Amino acid sequence: MAVDAQNMPFRDGVFDKIVCTEVLEHIPDDAAGIRELVRVLKPGGLIAVSVPNFWPEIVFWTISWGYWHSPGGHIRFYRPGEMEAALTESGLDIYAQRLRHAIQTTYWFFRCAFGINNENFIITKNLQKLMQWQYRRRVRLLENLEAFVNPVLGKDLVFYARKPL
Repeated sequence: MAVDAQNMPFRDGVFDKIVCTEVLEHIPDDAAGIRELVRVLKPGGLIAVSVPNFWPEIVFWTISWGYWHSPGGHIRFYRPGEMEAALTESGLDIYAQRLRHAIQTTYWFFRCAFGINNENFIITKNLQKLMQWQYRRRVRLLENLEAFVNPVLGKDLVFYARKPL
């Protein structure tokens, strides 16, 4: 079911858990989106929100006009501390955060550097195959390698929070 993230058709406090991944950077009123997420989350409920990490995102915006001018693409990036403050100000208690998906940073760097629409460029094509294979297989060695580099190269910043009772 597709819904408007800024005006969800759900009752207040209907969800025990919510995952909002890579949405807020796409919608016109991200503050309304956050309010809606908090509204539909039950008191005591858990939520995970991910947005693009600042430094990879600013690199992509800098090297590729097409990255941020593509229809349906990112319309904003979040500076360090911005999303954390927005979630906290909305009444959520953040209990953890982490960086994820370092391999995607590499993939998107090459996409931006060699043409956002050039999906057949040999490096990006093979990185995409590697990512798809890894997400299906979950090879422990690659999982550990990515976990090791996530604090430096992580593309996505994930916040884990709870709505107070």
